[in-house]
Amino acid sequence: MAIVAVVVVGAGLDVMEVDAAQYAGMARDMLRSGEYLELHYRGNDYLDKPPLLFWSSALSFAVFGVHDWSYRLPSLLFAFLGIFATYRFTLLHHTREVASTAAVMFGCSTAFFLMCTDVRCDTLLTGSVITAIWLGVAWVEQKRWWQLLGCAFALAAGLLAKGPIGLMVPLLAIGGQLILARRLSRILDARVLVAVAVMLLVLTPMMVGLYEQFGWHGLRFYFWEQSFGRITGENRWEDDSTALFFTHELPWQLLPWSVFVLAGTWTGLRALVRRKPLPEHASLIGALLAFVTLSLSHFKLPHYLYVILPLFAVLGARAFHGAFPNWMRQAQLLLLFALWSVGFLLAFAVFPDGRWPFVVVMLLSGTLAAWMYRRATDRKGILYATFIVMIGGGLVLNGHFYPNLLRYQANAKAGQWAAQQGLGPGRFFGMQVSGTAMDYYAGYPVPWLSDARETKLVLAPGVVVYTDAPHRKELIDAGLVPVREVHLDNFPAQRLSFRFLDAHTRADVLEDRYLLIY
Repeated sequence: MAIVAVVVVGAGLDVMEVDAAQYAGMARDMLRSGEYLELHYRGNDYLDKPPLLFWSSALSFAVFGVHDWSYRLPSLLFAFLGIFATYRFTLLHHTREVASTAAVMFGCSTAFFLMCTDVRCDTLLTGSVITAIWLGVAWVEQKRWWQLLGCAFALAAGLLAKGPIGLMVPLLAIGGQLILARRLSRILDARVLVAVAVMLLVLTPMMVGLYEQFGWHGLRFYFWEQSFGRITGENRWEDDSTALFFTHELPWQLLPWSVFVLAGTWTGLRALVRRKPLPEHASLIGALLAFVTLSLSHFKLPHYLYVILPLFAVLGARAFHGAFPNWMRQAQLLLLFALWSVGFLLAFAVFPDGRWPFVVVMLLSGTLAAWMYRRATDRKGILYATFIVMIGGGLVLNGHFYPNLLRYQANAKAGQWAAQQGLGPGRFFGMQVSGTAMDYYAGYPVPWLSDARETKLVLAPGVVVYTDAPHRKELIDAGLVPVREVHLDNFPAQRLSFRFLDAHTRADVLEDRYLLIY
């Protein structure tokens, strides 16, 4: 329930640019148009992400109305499905204590809180993938119909969430279990063909839409170029990250459990090399092979790693309930104190307004964590204390830090202002400044203007132009002086810097944005 509380507190936050706000806007437009098989963005054909996020959020909008929380709701349900599936998958080969710890390590991690706040396709993907692995491995062990069919539906959901990676990761994990547990004969079971048929049936609406909108190119892009093309270089997305990019992403995403995850991964890998028996192989093989595959991509972003975090959580839980040397306990206590200190600073120093309730939250969490650590046995004390500190930090993030941070997402504030004023497409424009959050909150794709000449053509009493400081000056120099203007401070929420976090230097890094009212 504590994890639910943290997620609920963050469910109503403004959606963040760039991706989440774009996807929310596309889901809203899909609901309005009634066109569910073909995807569009700002009125143009869209060939990038599969449709599950848009379908599910559009359905949520239809039932509950267009709200920030209703956009997130389907993805949040999949996130908690991921916690449940992590528990059930771990329980196949481990004790209830290990399974509960694995679920806690995934559900009370930095990455889990982030994926539930900044909702993209990866939240749906992660829940689908670990569910497919759980049911697939369960079928390998128990051979029940419902497990096989459930695995087929979960695989299809993963494919609909983010493409072939939703199939690749479960196949690597389940395949590793089949090979190393010497149960390859399972794939010869005729019922597997039924599962494949079910999966194709679920995928059919998407494939029909892709073919009608883009022809064979759409199907090839989806099944090959979107994912595997990033490894072969066929996909246009490319950056300068190295193959080691995810090695420093994994530890912070799995905070505060990184010590145990790294120890569990090392122990499992060493046992595999030395051919020592393991309780199961799916978590280790799936996590490592997928990690290597993602690392070979020509384009990497931190959230690409979310899909395998439940598997790493299983490895972490296995280490936590295995040998517990003193160095591990000391390292965790040191990490825990550092995390509590960061949470306290976020509550106390970054945004002074309204800070005291959250300062109290951090003080209480620290006191309760210390008390639980001393009252419980060594191992359980560490678990309880870590959980309590992380919950306190999560409440500070979603209840205090993010609400204040998102006040500086000027595109969202401009769109919200336009909606409050009832400004339709012919009365609200963006000049050389735009954003997915502005479109989402305004309620439509806000028209763009290139220069003062184009602006002059659309000006009339009541028209509002949103722009930055240089282009505001351009308009005024051209004689287009507004009757009134509203100033907004802008800072991209996903590019935090120490100068922004320091209240004394924050003004130096803020960008001026303006709503020019004519």
